[in-house]
Amino acid sequence: MTRNIFKELAEVRQWPGVSIYIPTQRSGDNKKGRIRFKNHIQDIRDRLHEQGMQGKKILDFLQPLDMLLEDASIWRHLSDGLAVFLSPGKFAYSTFPIRFKEFAEVDSQFYLLPLMPVFNGDGRFFIQALSLSQVRLFEGSRDHVSQIGIDDLVPQTLQDTVGHDYEPKSLQVRAGQTGTGESMYHGQGRGKDDKKEEIVKHLREVDRNLVPLLQGYDSPLVLACVDYIFALYKKVNSYSKLYPKNISGSPDEVNMEVLHQKAWELLKDHFFRHRQETLKHYHFLTSKGRTSSVLSDLLPAAAEGRIDTLFVLRDSHLWGVFDEKSGEVRLEDKKTPQNHCLLDISAKKAFLQGARVYLLDAEDMPEDSTPATATFRF
Repeated sequence: MTRNIFKELAEVRQWPGVSIYIPTQRSGDNKKGRIRFKNHIQDIRDRLHEQGMQGKKILDFLQPLDMLLEDASIWRHLSDGLAVFLSPGKFAYSTFPIRFKEFAEVDSQFYLLPLMPVFNGDGRFFIQALSLSQVRLFEGSRDHVSQIGIDDLVPQTLQDTVGHDYEPKSLQVRAGQTGTGESMYHGQGRGKDDKKEEIVKHLREVDRNLVPLLQGYDSPLVLACVDYIFALYKKVNSYSKLYPKNISGSPDEVNMEVLHQKAWELLKDHFFRHRQETLKHYHFLTSKGRTSSVLSDLLPAAAEGRIDTLFVLRDSHLWGVFDEKSGEVRLEDKKTPQNHCLLDISAKKAFLQGARVYLLDAEDMPEDSTPATATFRF
């Protein structure tokens, strides 16, 4: 889930737009997850029928969901949560290191609010365990970590990259020949400069193949490697979010849980700094008229790009209609085919205008008894 993919999903305006979120397991056949998903497909089938779609059209439209349900290989390789999106001409799904609350909806736009943690401190970071004999890549969040298979994408060893490119430099022809007419050779040990050049070449090749996998995620990359390798890697690195400190020492015998723990210790202050500073200064900003918890203020401000930080109560919904031209907001008691979750709309608009969006539990919200509150840029 990159920012560009999020934007593409957020811009969908076509009925029916199906959004499904379910919690899943990292291993096994995910039998419970598949049952949940199957039940949601049936529920969506019923809703589409109630809203006027006919049987054959429903069958054709939901075919991608049925195919996903039957693909056993996918269900054996999941993370903590699965998100699925389907509209006419568009089908997308992804696993996330986020334990989603189970939810499914049919609308004329996708429901994306649960994805907000991907782009802030509860979301994603990467760990690259790097030595001259092995390269591993992990995806982590505050509470979870999983390995990404890169064996066929990134050279694993120095030998994979360098091969025998430098062997001719280590053999010198001695003047003269043997009695049989064969040239005589003597060895010349490989110098420090040659060895360093080989390592740099390998690290550059690792970076060249790894960065396309990471581009667009806007997530920190922490290296686990000896300090000498880290110093060289920083010189060839082309990923803009490489973290300036490494997990020091050889990572080859360190399991991913230990690497995850060490990476989180490095990153936690980095992740939470903005959120904590905003909450700390919230009341000062309130005294300057730069906060609001009124939805009729938040929605127009989100659309206009005036929100700096938006806090939304986790797993909450407010149904209604927002007229962007007039700025009018109308709240309604329940979901209907004509209305939308206004918290979701606020979050999408604010995020795409550059705001930070955080999902918080009730006790962490800066204002009591409110589902959303924001600080303004101006």
